[in-house]
Amino acid sequence: MSEKNKHNEIEQSFPEGIEVTELMKILNENGDIDNQKLEKLKKSKKQKANASLTTSSDKTNYSALELYNFKTTKIPRLLDPFLQLVGLASLVGTSDSGKSTFLRQLSISIVLENETFLGYELKPKHKKVIFVSTEDDSNSISYSIRKQIDGIIAKNDNVNIENLNNLDFIFDTTELLSVLESKLKHNPVDLIVIDAFTDVFTKEINANTQVRTFLNQYDKLAKKYGCLIIFLHHTGKRTQKNEPSKDNIIGSQAFEAKMRSVLELRPKGKHTALWVLKSNFLESKYKKTGQLLELDNNTLLFENSNIVAKKLSGTKSNNPEIIKRVLELKEKDVPLRKIAEQLTNEGLSISKSTVETICKNQQGENKMGILKRLRLQSEKK
Repeated sequence: MSEKNKHNEIEQSFPEGIEVTELMKILNENGDIDNQKLEKLKKSKKQKANASLTTSSDKTNYSALELYNFKTTKIPRLLDPFLQLVGLASLVGTSDSGKSTFLRQLSISIVLENETFLGYELKPKHKKVIFVSTEDDSNSISYSIRKQIDGIIAKNDNVNIENLNNLDFIFDTTELLSVLESKLKHNPVDLIVIDAFTDVFTKEINANTQVRTFLNQYDKLAKKYGCLIIFLHHTGKRTQKNEPSKDNIIGSQAFEAKMRSVLELRPKGKHTALWVLKSNFLESKYKKTGQLLELDNNTLLFENSNIVAKKLSGTKSNNPEIIKRVLELKEKDVPLRKIAEQLTNEGLSISKSTVETICKNQQGENKMGILKRLRLQSEKK
């Protein structure tokens, strides 16, 4: 038997996951094979084992005992803690809030094998992404990602630019579901970005049944091939004055209901706030505050400012935290507009008119306090 045939016979004969010591024994018994061929053999088996874990599976029913024996203690994440590894998620926001820029940066970070994104841990398996772009053409994308990639390289000269081959852009959405499945069958990925939802969903956006039926197809695809699909979607134009909420998302409630995780980008002064609107697996503490990001217009890269944005209870002019901060700055003779800018930069988004209202209310309270004290003094006399 030739050495090549012997190699093939050995490769086909031993089970996947065999221990290295057992493999060495088999090789020794079947004749010498040099280290280079041994490494090739081990790599081949590892690739097959990985493929068996990430390609489609026919098993859709499990007993409670089987599920218990999975011993899952934490939902696997792609971006810890915000995005799960498998299923559907969404990034929402108003126009020009940086949603596409954010998702392109995330995609580039994954394929360039960055360990973190905005300071949060990335945990991809394949380091591959598909980006479906319906709003930008190839020239627009080229301009944007070139800035982002050059910005990343400027900070890290060890970047392997060849890894960008693992980020595929799709501009034609004809038969999109079939196209995606065809790609996933032969080349598993960690993430599929669909920018934007309203361009691939062409039916009635307020119809619950139609939206859910559409999303079910992509949910099945994500679970079948073990990847995350993120839909870019929009919030209402007049919702910026409202507190961050999944109720601000346009269209049917079925969209939000089908997502395991929903994030929002929202302009906030010179920052952009990242909020968690929904997460079925995240601790509540992450949903109470947001994270303020800074966008470098030269590189189109977001950076984490490490400033926390806070949701405010009640009206802003009656919020104790805001009132206290306004009065502190007012005592230092800071102009009202500057007070509004300062609080917004601190994560307490507030307008100049609200600052004026708080100051007027405080002046009124001070006057009432003086009158009350004079009245009491007069009664004592």
